[in-house]
Amino acid sequence: MYSIKLMDIRRLEAFCKVYELASFSKAGQELFLSQPTISSHISVLEEELGVKLFDRMGRTVLPTQAGELLYGHVKEAFRSLTSARAEIQLLLDKVGGDLVVGASTIPAHYILPELLRGFLEAYPEVAVHMEVSDSGGIIEQVVDGRLICGIVGAAVEHPDLLFDKIMDDDVVLIAPPSLAPKDGQAAALDQLRAWPWIMRERGSGTRKALEIALQRQGLGLFELRVAVSAVSTEAVIQCVRLGLGVSVTSRLAARPFLERGEIVSVPVTGLDMARQFWLVRNSKRSLMPAYRYFVRHVLDTAARGTLGDAS
Repeated sequence: MYSIKLMDIRRLEAFCKVYELASFSKAGQELFLSQPTISSHISVLEEELGVKLFDRMGRTVLPTQAGELLYGHVKEAFRSLTSARAEIQLLLDKVGGDLVVGASTIPAHYILPELLRGFLEAYPEVAVHMEVSDSGGIIEQVVDGRLICGIVGAAVEHPDLLFDKIMDDDVVLIAPPSLAPKDGQAAALDQLRAWPWIMRERGSGTRKALEIALQRQGLGLFELRVAVSAVSTEAVIQCVRLGLGVSVTSRLAARPFLERGEIVSVPVTGLDMARQFWLVRNSKRSLMPAYRYFVRHVLDTAARGTLGDAS
């Protein structure tokens, strides 16, 4: 019979990371521990519990049924400890603890840092961790409970999700000067089929804005000639800057390159790619103090209409 006292929190943290990342080496990198140390933590847990927690299949690590069961209980225990710490700090008139915020690519670079500056000035006891993915990835993590909240470039219909608009965004078509129409003229819709395109991945809010705008004109993404597929805004802009093709992105991201003349914003007749950025939450998740105050800060800042000015 094992003793719960022997189940050191550090070992449980290592176990959770291996479970979430499906890798001993990645778990070690995340926790700043060596792979042998991670393996030792898991071995001790397995010895204490008398059961295997993971099946090692070459480089693949899969949780056993016991591992699945333990993970659910451990995560719930960690949530309780975090909540207790936050509530105790509230008794001391402090808002503290960990705050994990998801953000799609554009918000992660141009909106969330601005929001965090004001929030952390008011609540310096909070430790923030930023999870970055495309809009679809962040929304998926909010749906399944891995994230409490996030800032994304697209809203979807889901019974468990709450979306609050925090700002409007101007999505622009960008091109290298060599491909742009002369004298700043607008391009015709037919020109979209002729250009080589640098395309963001599925799940990108920017790609979705382009897709919706094309659909309004009776066109589809499949009609565009994709030269390069890229998974980040920076990669897209650099490919356009080097003349590999055209793309669409937020004006927030393109602004410094446009101002230096390295790329050009090209209006397209009949193509409206306006969109919004959203704060997304899961209505079924309870908000601990740090999250409640963060959500309030985001909505108050959005109401003032100053988001994006700092960029």
